[in-house]
Amino acid sequence: MGLVLHLATKHSQNVYKHWFTYLCCIALVGLFACAESDVLVDISPAKEKGEMPIGFSSSYVDHALTRHANELNVHLSSMGVWAWRSGYLKDSARLVFDDQDIYYNNDSAYWEYSPLQYWREGSYYEFCAYAPHQSMQSDARVSIDSATQMISIRGARLYGYNLQNAPCDTVKELFRDTPDVDWMVARAGQTAEGKAGMDVEFMMQHLLAKLNVRIKLDKALLNKPYISKITADSIIIGKLPAQGDFVQQLKHSPIISDPAEAGVQEWTAYDTTLYIKAQSDYALGEKALYIVESLVIPQEIDRGPKITLYYSYHFANGNQEQCRYRLRLQEAFPRFISGRSYTLTFTISPKRIVFDTGVSGWEDGAQTDANI
Repeated sequence: MGLVLHLATKHSQNVYKHWFTYLCCIALVGLFACAESDVLVDISPAKEKGEMPIGFSSSYVDHALTRHANELNVHLSSMGVWAWRSGYLKDSARLVFDDQDIYYNNDSAYWEYSPLQYWREGSYYEFCAYAPHQSMQSDARVSIDSATQMISIRGARLYGYNLQNAPCDTVKELFRDTPDVDWMVARAGQTAEGKAGMDVEFMMQHLLAKLNVRIKLDKALLNKPYISKITADSIIIGKLPAQGDFVQQLKHSPIISDPAEAGVQEWTAYDTTLYIKAQSDYALGEKALYIVESLVIPQEIDRGPKITLYYSYHFANGNQEQCRYRLRLQEAFPRFISGRSYTLTFTISPKRIVFDTGVSGWEDGAQTDANI
């Protein structure tokens, strides 16, 4: 009897050892599976009642010209998002979105992505975003410093696209369907507590600057019987940097009135091969026509870039005289700053050349007048 009891006890110990080894293996497999990726992926086949996916509603663009143009989907069709989730004490943050491509679906009129991530009640979330997603421009590489949550864009490229291919008296603003990418960043990011049914919104800021050129006639040249018309023939601006690297330094757009922020350098411009060109041949009048509206990389302007305007007098006797006017871009604007619009107005007149400069937000633009 004693022998049987001893054998049974020894058999039980062996069974326990096998089970312990088996459970350890399962734990190790789970540990390595988690270590393979730091991104949380929710693969539950069914969600509990009330648990909702993280959604993204209409994000907005700071300093838009019109109410319609303040929605991000009017400007761009995608954005890249990073997000971290932590506990109530905001410790042990885990990556939820890693440069997730969030795209706008025109049919559903909603921002979508896959695979879905779900809100966790009692959790704290931090979001960072930029637009468009880097897959929209093959030259660019976008990354984020997870410690500071500052975004960098390397290799942003411009091709000198001009929105004013048909001159008009207003700016057009939208670069969505052009080769030139209107890069934006939600500088302040977004925070949220896990709550079913809520959507995340971003406020995007323009990272590039915009250069506008318009032309008009002085009243002294109007209604002259010997002049049938005066036309703007073409304009050439260059050479300007075609590429640049952006490294975020501020959580808001630079405040120009603050000397400390006005001197912050977030862009490094290079590859000075860019020309902005316009062919118009439009009859001019007293009302200014925009003939150039193009994106430019923020930079200090040196003495190299020039603006050359060609325009023609058409006389009643059939003769024509073409004129050329040239100035250094630096004489009009010493620098381009992120999120600012710069407008140079040429006034063709018998008067001497006069400049008047200023800087304002993207929606208003800096005004510089040149009387020719």
